[in-house]
Amino acid sequence: MNRRDAMKKPVFLLLLTVCGLHAEPLAIQITHLNGEPTAAFLLGAEKDGIVISAAPNGGSSYKLPLTNIREMTIDEPKGWSAALQTFASGNYAEAEKLFAQLADEFDKLVPLQDGFGSLARLHQFMSLQKLGRYAVLAKAMDRQLANPLNFGAHYTEDFVDLEGWALMGKKDWRSLGAFIKKFEDANPLKLPQAPFKRLRSSRLAGLCYLRAVWNEEAQKQPELALMDFHRALTLDLGSDLFLVRLAAVSALRLTDTQITATPKDEKLTKQAKSLALVCRDLGGKDALPKDFEKYLK
Repeated sequence: MNRRDAMKKPVFLLLLTVCGLHAEPLAIQITHLNGEPTAAFLLGAEKDGIVISAAPNGGSSYKLPLTNIREMTIDEPKGWSAALQTFASGNYAEAEKLFAQLADEFDKLVPLQDGFGSLARLHQFMSLQKLGRYAVLAKAMDRQLANPLNFGAHYTEDFVDLEGWALMGKKDWRSLGAFIKKFEDANPLKLPQAPFKRLRSSRLAGLCYLRAVWNEEAQKQPELALMDFHRALTLDLGSDLFLVRLAAVSALRLTDTQITATPKDEKLTKQAKSLALVCRDLGGKDALPKDFEKYLK
């Protein structure tokens, strides 16, 4: 499949039973190694091949090994573009429902790398993470272990990052600590915290947030946690408003605790005001908790 780039509107609206649910058949265009083209319907997938049929009702289906395919393009499921747009718009509650339904419908396609079965479940998981439903995410990812998702390098990074949030949802601090350390680099200068390896800034921002939570909850080191909450705010230039809100509120909460202990510290008060402004201006509606509105006065 021209996997991510060649997703078209479905050409048939006839219903097919997939995994016990009604789903529209997905038309697939295949180019064999010898250059011969085949138009068919995709019924299922295995690690080494796909199950196709010339008829949308699945009659006379057969397995075609991946080694016999030069290229394939799969038409996108009905509702796929709408689900992606819903996710992109930030309506994660609705996106989670849409992608959960798509993932159930195309569960038989999960073995196909970067196929709609795996991508739908990935987007469902990402929606749960954006909603802050970490415990639900952990349970959903555990259930998926029975039918492992299949991704190339691009999507694998997104899926691996979700594992950290799921561990946080379980409050499995030992495993979360081990997860974080996989991304840390050497620390020859004996800095308070080891630097992370060279990763894209969006991944680093998420890792800083997870390490901050780990330091606060498991290590009982709020000072180190505060450092990473600030890093999570700035590393990706605030491009992820979801993470901005999480990190800013957490940093403000810890700063407020410090102010309670040293109420005359003007530097801390200025920091609290800056964080409150970030929450108000970048975190979205109601991002700033009412208890901290005092710092805007």
